[in-house]
Amino acid sequence: MKFRENVVRFMGGRYGSDQLNITALGVCMALLLVNTFVRSAVLYLLVLAVMIWSVYRTMSRNIGKRRSENEKFLGMVNKCRSTLHLWKRRFADRRTHVYRTCPSCGRTLRLPRQKGEHTVCCPCCHSDFTCNVR
Repeated sequence: MKFRENVVRFMGGRYGSDQLNITALGVCMALLLVNTFVRSAVLYLLVLAVMIWSVYRTMSRNIGKRRSENEKFLGMVNKCRSTLHLWKRRFADRRTHVYRTCPSCGRTLRLPRQKGEHTVCCPCCHSDFTCNVR
């Protein structure tokens, strides 16, 4: 029980682990698996650098900086996820709907596929624009 109390006291005021650290350690594991077949010194040094960086982030006392790094990382991950979701949805809807971008606000609109030229009102900025569908 004394060891546990010492660890809790040592970690007090330190940042700990977050999604960025978990991802970094997952990348380390994947690179180590690849390195078992490739046997590259450069890849080994890269794995070592990522591990040291992850431990540094875990033990850091600068909680605000680590939190902002994690928020930037999560922002990038969410942006990639939303882009992939849009591509998946576009592919699933390719026969029944078309996707057009509003020229005023840049928002992507999902429109029913109807032949000819149509006037579309953007629900976001309420501007009208014409849309051609073949």
